[in-house]
Amino acid sequence: MFTGSRRIVTGVDIGSSSVKVVRLTHGRGASELLGAAIAEIQGAGKPDLSQDDARSATVDAIERAFAGLGIEPQKAGTIVSSVGGTNVSVKHVEFPKMTDSELSESATWESKKHIPFDATGADITCARLKRGESDGQDSMHVLLAAAYEGTVDEHVALLAEVGAEPAVVDLTTLALLNEVDAEGLLNGEAVAVLELGQSFAHLSVYAAGGLLLSRSIPIASTEDAWVEHVLTEVRFSLAFYNNETGKKGIEAVYLSGGRALDESVRKRFEKDLGVDVKLLDPLGSIASRDIDVEELRAQSARFALAMGLARRR
Repeated sequence: MFTGSRRIVTGVDIGSSSVKVVRLTHGRGASELLGAAIAEIQGAGKPDLSQDDARSATVDAIERAFAGLGIEPQKAGTIVSSVGGTNVSVKHVEFPKMTDSELSESATWESKKHIPFDATGADITCARLKRGESDGQDSMHVLLAAAYEGTVDEHVALLAEVGAEPAVVDLTTLALLNEVDAEGLLNGEAVAVLELGQSFAHLSVYAAGGLLLSRSIPIASTEDAWVEHVLTEVRFSLAFYNNETGKKGIEAVYLSGGRALDESVRKRFEKDLGVDVKLLDPLGSIASRDIDVEELRAQSARFALAMGLARRR
C-alpha cells in the first residue's frame, strides 16, 4: 500500500505465547509509527493443549492483534513476517571457494555439514559474504539459512486463515538485525541480542558487517531454572564466537521478548556475563502519528522483532 510517495509496512511477529504487530509508514525521511498491538495466545504453554486447539488459539490471536491496530489484514499494506526457532538455522560458515553459480548448485550438499536437521526437502538459501576475502584463500565466508521442510508453508497457511498474505517471510535473526541497525547499535564493537521468548531464547551476534553468530536455545515449558539454563548456553556460545573469530568480545547484550521485561533477569545476565545488559527499546525513538507511544513503552522490548520486520522497505 502506498500513500503518496510513502509505503506502509506491517510487521507480524507470531510467537509461542503472543502475536505482536507493528505498522510503519516509510518515505524519504524517517519512518513513522502508525500503530502497534499485542494479543496473547489463550492457553499457550498448557501441556494438555492439542495441536488443533493451539493453532485455533494462534489464529484467534492474529485476528485480535490486527483488530488492535483497527485494520483488517487485507488492508494492512505490505505484510512482513518471519520464522525462527529450532526449525530454522542461520549460520556464518566457511565453504570451499567457488563461483556464485557453483554455490547455488552445491548449497544443499554443503549445507548438510552445517545445519542441525535433515537438509532433504529443507528450504535453503546461501549468500556469499565478500568481506575478509583475498585472492589467495581457498575458502570463502557464506551466510547459510535453512528452514525445516514445511516451516515456511505452514507459517503462510496460518496467516492465510485470517486473510493475511505476507509479501516476505523473513528469518527472525535477520529481521532483528534491521532493528539493531536502525537504533544505531552497530557503530562500535559487536553486540549480542538475546530474544527471550516463552519456548526458546535466540542469541544473535551482530557487527557493522552483519550477522556473525546465531543460535536458538529451547526452553522447556516446565523448566523452573530457565535463566541458568539459558545463561549456560549463552556463555558457551559467546566463548565459541571468541575462539572462532579471534574477537575481543562484545560491547553489550540487548534483551528483547516477553521474559526480558523482568528486571531481575536483566540484572542476573549482567552480573554473570560481565558486560552491559540493556533492554531493546524500539519504541523509544520512533516518530509516531496520532498514537500515544507512552502507553506501549512498558511492553517495548516485546515489539523488537515486529518492529524489525516492519522496517523492511
